[in-house]
Amino acid sequence: MAQLTGYSRREMIGKIAHAFLYFPEEQKMLKDFVANRSTGIFESYEAYIKRKSGSPFLGYTVTSPYKDEKNQISGTISIISDITIGKRQDELQAIAIAATKASNSVMILDKFGKIEWVNDGFTKLTGYQLFEVIDTNGEILRKEEDVSLFIKKLNEVVRTKKSISYESRNINKEGAEYWVISSITPTLDAYGSVKEIVIIDTAITERKK
Repeated sequence: MAQLTGYSRREMIGKIAHAFLYFPEEQKMLKDFVANRSTGIFESYEAYIKRKSGSPFLGYTVTSPYKDEKNQISGTISIISDITIGKRQDELQAIAIAATKASNSVMILDKFGKIEWVNDGFTKLTGYQLFEVIDTNGEILRKEEDVSLFIKKLNEVVRTKKSISYESRNINKEGAEYWVISSITPTLDAYGSVKEIVIIDTAITERKK
């Protein structure tokens, strides 16, 4: 657990796990699970776990209550596996099947605004391939003064959990300026939390001219 989270054993012992290992939107769910465990319920669930650095990983947790010599429940054993890569690949593959067919530029970002996947339309529009932009906020596509607006729009989508559209000025790999209408749409998990963000860019450079 220390290796997975970056916390030392000393830092974790004695603390309430869901209070510092989980993100706010999942803490209520975890509190309910903890209450259930005291009754002897076995559970398994998926939830994002927060490392000491603040970065997330998707954990699959299996819990089992254990009893003392008087047959009373005295605690819980939890086994947590990092399933981030496998889970995300399955989800992205499903979304990518639809997005690949789109002629527009399509980006899939995680809930922290980091690029996870782009389609062929993105590469044709920008000149960049996935390996050049993955795990970035797409700063390479924008002038410095336009980055803050983009981040502001992403934060608005995560906060409101609603789609927005706006015009933005971008820079392709050759340094040429182009304009798009960006439609930013959040996808939600079973708990209503933002799971990823889909951005569809429609080129409007000629129209702007």
